[in-house]
Amino acid sequence: MPDDTNIWIIFALAALGVTAAIVAFVRTPRERRYRSFTHATLEEQLRNCPESAQAVIIKGDKKQALVRSAPFILIGIVLFGFSWWIENTGYSACAHLLGINAAYISMLIFFYGLPLIFLAVSILYLETGIKIIKTGYSPPLDSVVFRDTIAKKGAVSTIRGVVILVFPVFALFVVYLCNNAFTAVTGGKNMHEIVEMLEAKCQ
Repeated sequence: MPDDTNIWIIFALAALGVTAAIVAFVRTPRERRYRSFTHATLEEQLRNCPESAQAVIIKGDKKQALVRSAPFILIGIVLFGFSWWIENTGYSACAHLLGINAAYISMLIFFYGLPLIFLAVSILYLETGIKIIKTGYSPPLDSVVFRDTIAKKGAVSTIRGVVILVFPVFALFVVYLCNNAFTAVTGGKNMHEIVEMLEAKCQ
């Protein structure tokens, strides 16, 4: 089980990174997704937008964007650091962090930590989804963005807003599934029993 847990942690971190990349890609206006392949300036792209989109440019604020992203960056660093540490401890079931079995911590991160982070992020973006639905603009005009970004109205923007509003429900379902999976994997044992099982080969 400990070795499998390590694999799960690596897989979960990779999945989290891929998910973040997909979310960033989807939230990036279409005309900016392939910016490296085009020489058109943002102003030129703005002029090429249909009038119905009522497109406007949101000025980027790198400092503020980084400040708002700081909690997510910190969580990512902690998860990466823990993953790196546990991979270099040898047999993780015999290692301890702050007096807690490292393999058990890995299980908690995989089955509860990551799903709850996913849920928290989806809830934090609820306000963005509401603003998109109300104003029709994606991203909302008062958004803090890292680079200058074109905000547009249209069906695609509305769909993005709806998806953002629905995400917390999906995230709750993921939390529910992971809780059931943890119970199934551990056989309903309590913390003490699980740790004893993990450390059985350490004696």
